[in-house]
Amino acid sequence: MTIAIILFAGTIALLPQLGTEFVPELEEGTINIRITLAPSSCLNTALGVASKLEQRLMAFPEVTYASSRIGRPELGGDPEPVSNIEIYVGLKPINEWTSAKDRFSLQKIFEEALSNHPGLLLTFSQPIATRVDELLSGVKAQLAIKLFGPDLDLLAEKGRAIESLARDVQGTRGVEMEQIAGEAQLTIRPRRALLARYGIPVSQIMDLVSDGIGGTEAGQVIQGNERYDITVRLEKRYRKDSLALQQLVLQAPGGAWVRLGEVADIIIESGPPQIRRDDVQRRVVIQSNVEGRDMGGLVTELGQRITQEIDLPAGYSVVFGGQFKNQQRAQQRLMIVVPLSLGLIFLLLYFAFHSVGQSLLIMLNVPLALIGGIAALYFTGQYLSVPGSIGFIALFGVAVLNGVVMVNAINQNVEAGESIADAVFVGALSRLRPVLMTASIAALGLIPMLFSSGVGSEVQRPLATVVIGGLASSTLLTLFILPILYPRFSIFPVNED
Repeated sequence: MTIAIILFAGTIALLPQLGTEFVPELEEGTINIRITLAPSSCLNTALGVASKLEQRLMAFPEVTYASSRIGRPELGGDPEPVSNIEIYVGLKPINEWTSAKDRFSLQKIFEEALSNHPGLLLTFSQPIATRVDELLSGVKAQLAIKLFGPDLDLLAEKGRAIESLARDVQGTRGVEMEQIAGEAQLTIRPRRALLARYGIPVSQIMDLVSDGIGGTEAGQVIQGNERYDITVRLEKRYRKDSLALQQLVLQAPGGAWVRLGEVADIIIESGPPQIRRDDVQRRVVIQSNVEGRDMGGLVTELGQRITQEIDLPAGYSVVFGGQFKNQQRAQQRLMIVVPLSLGLIFLLLYFAFHSVGQSLLIMLNVPLALIGGIAALYFTGQYLSVPGSIGFIALFGVAVLNGVVMVNAINQNVEAGESIADAVFVGALSRLRPVLMTASIAALGLIPMLFSSGVGSEVQRPLATVVIGGLASSTLLTLFILPILYPRFSIFPVNED
């Protein structure tokens, strides 16, 4: 009993150091590289950069193909500008690699090779992981740090501060703030004092610019039942020339002719390429992937440092999204599902044995199973995730089954007229093999999942680790703890002889 209590206390002490995550990252065998150019980059620039990057990647012996996608497809499933390039890199089996030993090391080598091109922002991920992350939070990364606030300039300033802070936190990889400025915009600001002198309304300037750049309807072409609008506007080379726009002529109500450049400032300035909102609030996102650390611990540290080091004015707030949000949602549901499952198991035990004491005795297998499950996760370097939590639920069922077998055998001996001591000894001895067989069969069935290395094995491994480790501890301790405690939890009186 002392050994069991010490082991359980030690396991509880390990629990805060275990770390948490939503789902382990899959090894898909391919790499997705997201390259972000300046917002004002054109399609020809993106095509030229993509071709050069593909050639550099194909020089590595591990790469089988490199295929780029620029902008968005015809269906609009990925609403990306032409300044965004995504390169899908196919890889040989890992046992054929010569430049690196794992994917993270290979990504660092790729980053060093591609960083020779200035002005590129590189983000490494995997195709399926990128899609999942985008569906979860609209951001192609595992963690999304969303900063909400009304002023775009202040959002950009505080966002850059959070981005710099996130780069210093251990475990972050590919930290990037979404582009909130840098788009070249043609801005026309009327000089209201001069307009008032000539008596020209501001709407007249806006109509002139709208008709000249956007176009105005001048009639229709009719072909049978089909009708097509005729749109008139300035020629393309003049629409992009601010000097040409300044030469457009306005007529004042008094008859005077005025050039547009005399009554308005026509300049090209930098502006936001897109203003994004969540819940009707403006926001900027700093995205990051997680490497070599659990998601829960990283978010906790990052949240504390943002609170302590970033001075956010009133009306500005930080919300963590991505996989962390799904992790929180899953943990909240598990906090309901696990106690409910244990309660249902206890209820079924009571209906079977008609004894609260013996039902509680069998339920002691749950903490005994926790010892091995948590210790197995800790010593194998894995985190508590959704697959691991599901493994604990399955583990509790098998562990309780072993207790049912043991207690039922002892009860049969007591009903046969044997003393408590003899009934416990004979019942425990007779059920040694059935208990071992039940646990070993379940454990042996999960060993292939534990040592598998194919695609998807990362998700299966936590479940198998929890069940095998928990069965080892619960089986060994059940053979001793249940017989020892049976007289104290049993409804039968203890025989002094």
